[in-house]
Amino acid sequence: MNNKEIYNRWINAWNKDLSYLDDIVDDHCVVHQARTDGRDSKITRGPEALKEIISSGKYYFNDSKMTLEIGPISEGNYISARWTFTGEYNGTMNDATAEEGDQVSFSGTDIFHIENEKIRDYWVSSDVVDFMKQMGLSN
Repeated sequence: MNNKEIYNRWINAWNKDLSYLDDIVDDHCVVHQARTDGRDSKITRGPEALKEIISSGKYYFNDSKMTLEIGPISEGNYISARWTFTGEYNGTMNDATAEEGDQVSFSGTDIFHIENEKIRDYWVSSDVVDFMKQMGLSN
């Protein structure tokens, strides 16, 4: 499986079923992410770490969808892509002033380090400022 196929399975994990991750994520995969909840993203590893990223990312939304904007771009053992997440807010986030049913959309970039056709490291950078504005969590 080439790097672009791995990335497409990542998108399928977001849009279809988390089980796509079982075949493409190394058991020792490390997530490198600054989290807004203060948790250490490096504690959980492997497929479960990436499943948690997706589950927590989709938790506050109905009808969510991840779409590719740029890429994936593959170079050696690395692959990167620009994406946009869209979803309908379900009204369950503490302190958010967004209305239930509001459409929320924000973008980000993924970088994967691939070893033996599996994701070994994952870096994600997303537009948290835009997300927080849409949710009514910032000035």
